[in-house]
Amino acid sequence: MAVRNILVAYNGTPSSDAALSAAAFMGNKYDAHVTGLMATVSRIDIVGRPWLPDAIQKTILDLDREHMKDMEARFREKMAGELPDEKLHWIAQRGEADATVSDYAHMYDLTVVGRHDAVLGDERLELHPDRIALKSGRPVLVIPQTWSQPLFHEHALLAWDGNRSATRALSDAMQLLELKQLVTVLTVKAKGVGRALKGINVETVLSRHGVATDVVSMKQNGRHVSDIILEECANRKAGLLVMGAYEHSKFREDLLGGVTNTVLRECPIPVLLSH
Repeated sequence: MAVRNILVAYNGTPSSDAALSAAAFMGNKYDAHVTGLMATVSRIDIVGRPWLPDAIQKTILDLDREHMKDMEARFREKMAGELPDEKLHWIAQRGEADATVSDYAHMYDLTVVGRHDAVLGDERLELHPDRIALKSGRPVLVIPQTWSQPLFHEHALLAWDGNRSATRALSDAMQLLELKQLVTVLTVKAKGVGRALKGINVETVLSRHGVATDVVSMKQNGRHVSDIILEECANRKAGLLVMGAYEHSKFREDLLGGVTNTVLRECPIPVLLSH
């Protein structure tokens, strides 16, 4: 299935501005519709209506509406000339940001989210792409602040361990990988790597989709898997990393650290996450 319907979560942070640029680039590349989504909880919902006089409630609601309008104006200004008007859309929705984006993600081929930025003084606006991928069960493309179109090389790296989340990532990313000049399939021989299957492997799957592959298998040798993935992305000048998210529980990764958390925090290129 081709990419025809792209959702980009927007909250005005530098990373979400980078996500807009990436979504515009992909919208043109795939001849797709791009929808900007601004989701936030009203301050009234946080404070509680029964305790606020009507006049103060009205003032807060007016401020919320103005903020939404400002975000839409900023979205349209940044996207002006990037896509035909009929393929550019905007949705403003009240609701908890991650949960709302996750709900909308069900209706789109791909959701583009900037890497998490802290929004000082207004946590209502913060977006957490890992949580969105986890809640939605849909592919999420995470864009770092430093992203620029010239760095979007037609070379992807697939972090492959044969397990459920990596398999889901491969399936979700196939519509992107089919247009890459080369996909490096990187397997790190570590505990938990899925067993090889007789008669079929990931290189065969990709080749049947017309994708050229370079297969790399590395021993862990006491290193963190995330460090090996990041180093190989840099060495091979990959423009996209595809990986499964949270093969272990998110709570465990948050508590002890893990591959997903480290990669999302440090990877300088877009990361396509699936869970």
